Amino acid sequence: MKKVLYSMMFVALLFAFSGSAFAADDLNISNLAANASCGNVSAASAFTAGANSTVNGYVNALGAVTLGASCSVSGNVSAGAAFTSGDGAKVKGSVSAKMAFTSGANSQIGGNVTVGSDFTSGAMSVITGNLYVTGDITLGAGSKVLGSIHSGTGVITYGDGATVGSVK
Repeated sequence: MKKVLYSMMFVALLFAFSGSAFAADDLNISNLAANASCGNVSAASAFTAGANSTVNGYVNALGAVTLGASCSVSGNVSAGAAFTSGDGAKVKGSVSAKMAFTSGANSQIGGNVTVGSDFTSGAMSVITGNLYVTGDITLGAGSKVLGSIHSGTGVITYGDGATVGSVK
């Protein structure tokens, strides 16, 4: 009986340690090299991801967030300052930036975008959700916002062929 009890305690401890190791997988990094990948990022300052890099999870940064060309993030992005993305960058979730938002051409955001200053999208960019901006909105040529757009200043500039679901 003692052997069974000790075996059960050992298995329980093994599961406890393995579960806690997987729960703390956030990285406190400021740079992700080009062509590299990582899991969730919780940066104590700014965060920059190099070209063709992949974040398999979310990005939370107390400072600015910069995504290089063709970078992808499978979750949400939260920037304590500005958000900038390069050509072809993709965020499957939502983006929140306390300051300005500037995206490169052909970028894609799969959720809502909330910006504490001005918003500028590159040509042929797509936002699947709604766009909430405290400042001015500038949509690049051919850009699409499938949801509604909200500008705190009421200034919205459309590039050639830019479309939105509605203006609120």
